[in-house]
Amino acid sequence: WRVVLQGPIQEFLERSEVIVPVVRVASGAPGQPFELSTTYEAPEGTLEVTPAEVERALAHGNAYVEKQGRVALLDIGAIRKIRSTLASCFARAGSKPGSSAVEAIHAPYLQSVLEKLEGIDFESTPDWRARAQQQNRERSLEPVPLGRLEGTLRPYQKEGVYWLRFLESCGFCGILADEMGLGKTLQTLTWLQLPRCREEARKVPALIICPTSLVENWRREAETFTPWMRSLVLSGPHRVEHFAKVPESDLVITSYALIRRDIAFHSACRWAVVVLDEAQAIKNAHTQNAIAVKQLVADSRLVLSGTPIENGVADLWSIMDFLMPRYLGPYEDFRLAYEDPIALGGREALAAQARLREKLHPFLLRRGKREVAKDLPQKLHAVRYCPLSDDQRKVYDTLREETREKMRGLVKSKGFEKSKFEMFALLTRLRQTCCDLRLLKERPPKAGEQTSAKLEALMELLEEARAGNHRMLVFSQFTSMLKLIAERLEAEDIPFCYLDGTTSDRLGECARFNQNASIPLFLISLKAGGTGLNLTGADTVVHFDPWWNPAAEDQATDRAHRIGQKKNVHAIKLIAQDTIEEKVLRLQEKKQSLIHATVNPSNPSSLLSLSLADINALLA
Repeated sequence: WRVVLQGPIQEFLERSEVIVPVVRVASGAPGQPFELSTTYEAPEGTLEVTPAEVERALAHGNAYVEKQGRVALLDIGAIRKIRSTLASCFARAGSKPGSSAVEAIHAPYLQSVLEKLEGIDFESTPDWRARAQQQNRERSLEPVPLGRLEGTLRPYQKEGVYWLRFLESCGFCGILADEMGLGKTLQTLTWLQLPRCREEARKVPALIICPTSLVENWRREAETFTPWMRSLVLSGPHRVEHFAKVPESDLVITSYALIRRDIAFHSACRWAVVVLDEAQAIKNAHTQNAIAVKQLVADSRLVLSGTPIENGVADLWSIMDFLMPRYLGPYEDFRLAYEDPIALGGREALAAQARLREKLHPFLLRRGKREVAKDLPQKLHAVRYCPLSDDQRKVYDTLREETREKMRGLVKSKGFEKSKFEMFALLTRLRQTCCDLRLLKERPPKAGEQTSAKLEALMELLEEARAGNHRMLVFSQFTSMLKLIAERLEAEDIPFCYLDGTTSDRLGECARFNQNASIPLFLISLKAGGTGLNLTGADTVVHFDPWWNPAAEDQATDRAHRIGQKKNVHAIKLIAQDTIEEKVLRLQEKKQSLIHATVNPSNPSSLLSLSLADINALLA
């Protein structure tokens, strides 16, 4: 709008002076509280207005001060914005009259808000402004030597490590919320292997807490990328025996399920860093997970999440309460300032969301695949190891022993060469156990048994993919497994497409998936849908029970990675830990014939190339 004033009001304005609030920051030492003062000045006049006079005017609802027969106009909106910003930073009385003391943690938020605010002057020292701008990622961060991992990380991953190091040097904590597949684990390990900023933190280990299904992944990633770090996994019924090794370790890995049980030990330890992977585990502040991890004593804290958690208002408070309890204040204050207005909707909700996003920005780093596309290959490959549930493990170990005995009997009665087809059937049955106990018709699961660790891992991946607006293809060579997944999706009211050898309208089902973005995943039989389909509506491919022949697996992945695909494709293998699946994966490049023999029923002749030693290795 263009406002034009004429007549007496124009003459009145010409005679009046406009009072401008001037906010000045006196910088303290890095990481220490700083003081902020507000004065009122007339840039083009001589009229002086004191803070007390402004207070009286505001108390009467006036946007002006009358003094010495003259009128000084006030920008009430700007003044109220300054005050509400200071209140949201929990400012307290400073050392001088009219000044406020603010914790260093609020500097980037103040800098961001006040520099954008029209109608005020904002003055700060160069060092204070530079630190605040760095934390708001308005200035480049200083590179950090990454040692042996210098050549391993991509440019955006190095930026992530520099950001983590900067936060640590300031005494702050943060949320690394990169999309799934961008290497949050690698960035975290790279940061953890650096010497800690504080000398006393260099003498104690870091603690990583993650879902049970990811404990093995963390161990393997640490073994692969930071083998010089002394890693200790605290898992299983005998973990207490390893508590004494914690002080001599660099990295300790455990799960949310066990941190609750072992909190008396862990809370008595001092940790250099506590890392929480999959932050949704503490999104409810009243859960045992949240209560337990908030008892831990650490020099620094980090949360990892692949989902855009800044949209979950109540969840966010619990996560930030773990990281930096003072930052968002008590829950009741947070609820009144953000949660309630956002819940009501409308203009107030948009304003509250904007304030919350701005306040969170300095401590949350989230990059999507599109943002870092130039740094990524066209196809990202990952393996996710899934520990079997206790029930699955018992059945698997029993079945493995039975399989060994039956194979010995077959070799003894028929000879090795004549027994290979029956051996293949036994190996397939063992592989079905890795997927779900319900696939074993001759041994149906008992009531209350945990039947599938992989299915839970798949649901976790789906939740993360949907939160990031990604769509998924799920391949399995067992149609019975696909139907079990379909049952779970139907129970949770999640739409999906389905294709196996009995599907009559293959192309119609593919078109439905490609054209309907509200359908998050497509269940596909590997044999029926591994070739000849164009499914560029998806950018994530999950091999539930991978066909470990690399060419066959790539063919399936390329249903999404085709002409017309505008995104990077993320391919994930779900591998049952410490099972026949893992052993075949290890031997993939060494024994190509072994792959065909164990997972390719369409080519049983390749069994002829297997030795008895090969089969014994699978069952070891």
